[in-house]
Amino acid sequence: MKKIVILGSTGSIGENTLEIVRKQPEKFKILALACHSNVEKLLSQVKEFQPEFVCLEKPIPGTEKMFPDRQVLYGQSGLTQLATLSQADLILVAIPGLTTLVPVLESLRCGKTVGLATKEIMVVAGWLLMEVAEKNQATILPVDSEHNALFQCLAGEDRKQIARVYLTASGGPFLNKKNVENVDLRDVLAHPVWKMGKKITVDSATLMNKALEMIEAHYLFRLPPEKISVLIHPEAIIHGLVEFTDGVFKAVLSPPDMKFALSYVLHYPCRSENSWKPLRLEKIGQLTFRRVEEKNTWWLLARKALELGNSLPVVLNAANEEAVALFLQQTIKFKQIVPLIEEVINQHKLTVVKSVEEIMELSAWARIRLRKIAGVS
Repeated sequence: MKKIVILGSTGSIGENTLEIVRKQPEKFKILALACHSNVEKLLSQVKEFQPEFVCLEKPIPGTEKMFPDRQVLYGQSGLTQLATLSQADLILVAIPGLTTLVPVLESLRCGKTVGLATKEIMVVAGWLLMEVAEKNQATILPVDSEHNALFQCLAGEDRKQIARVYLTASGGPFLNKKNVENVDLRDVLAHPVWKMGKKITVDSATLMNKALEMIEAHYLFRLPPEKISVLIHPEAIIHGLVEFTDGVFKAVLSPPDMKFALSYVLHYPCRSENSWKPLRLEKIGQLTFRRVEEKNTWWLLARKALELGNSLPVVLNAANEEAVALFLQQTIKFKQIVPLIEEVINQHKLTVVKSVEEIMELSAWARIRLRKIAGVS
C-alpha cells in the first residue's frame, strides 16, 4: 500500500487525486494533506481519509480542535516536514507558485518520488531540481498532462534519437476569435475543454501556459530549445508527441481528464484499471492540428527564455503570475497581460542564478516592476 502526501489537496489536482484513492482504498493510504486556505474542504477530506498529518498556511482560531488526533503543521516549514516524511512513498505537489520550491528540494534530497503538478518551480529552478534528483536517486514524475504524456512516450527510448517533442494546446476559449479587446473575466475562465484553477485557465487563454511548459520540458527531459515545439490541437485528445530521427512518432491519447495522468503517477511504475470514462476514437471522428504562429509574443518570450536561460525564466514566470493576479482582481484588462510581461522582460538585465535566494529576489523584482509598469501601487 502506497502512502501518499498531497500538498494542495483542496485544488482540482488534489481533488482528482483523492477521487482515484477513493476508488482504490486497498492500494493507497493518505498520510498527509496540506492546503492554503480552504479549511472547510480540508475538514471534509480529513474526515474521509483520516491522514496522520495536516498542514495549513497559518494558524487560525480553534485549529487544534478542528483536527483532533492529527499532527497540525503550518507554513513552508510544515510543507517541508510533510515532503520529507520517512514513511511517505509519494509526494504529490499541487500548490501553485514557488511556495513548494524548498519543500520539493528537500524531498528530492531525501531520495523521494515526487509527483509534480506545480510547473512554476520547474520553470524557475529546473536546473537545480534535476541536479538534486539525479544526485540523490530521487524521481520526478510530471503530472501536467503534456509532460506526463512525453514522459510515457520517452520511457526506454534513447534521447539521442529524439528529433522533436510536441506539446499540445487546445487553444483556449479564444482559438477562433480575432478580437479579444473587450473580453471579460467570465469569458477568459470559460475554457472549452479543461476544468482547472483560475490562474492556469487564464494562462491557457493567453497561451503563456505553453511558454512555461516549453521551459519545463527543456529541464525535465534535458532537451535543447530547437527540439521543443507546440501544436494547437482543439480536441485535447493527444497530450504529447515525440518524433524520432527515423520519422516515427509516438503519442499518448486520453480524454481531457487529469485523472489519467494522475493515475499513471500514483501507480508508477505499474498501470491500473480505472472506472472513469474511456476514450472512444470512433466517437471523436477526427483529430486536428495547427501550427502555432511563431510571431506571437508568448512564443517569442518562450524561445528567448529557453535560449538565454539564467535569470530569464525566473522573471518570465514571476511577471506572468503578477499580471494574471492583477487581471483576476480586474485591475488590468486581458489584452494587457502579455504586453506587460514583455515589457518586464525588456527591462530585465540577464544574470546568472545560483541559489534559491536569488530566485526569490528576482521574482520579487519582476512582480514590483510589472506593477509599476501597469501603474498599480
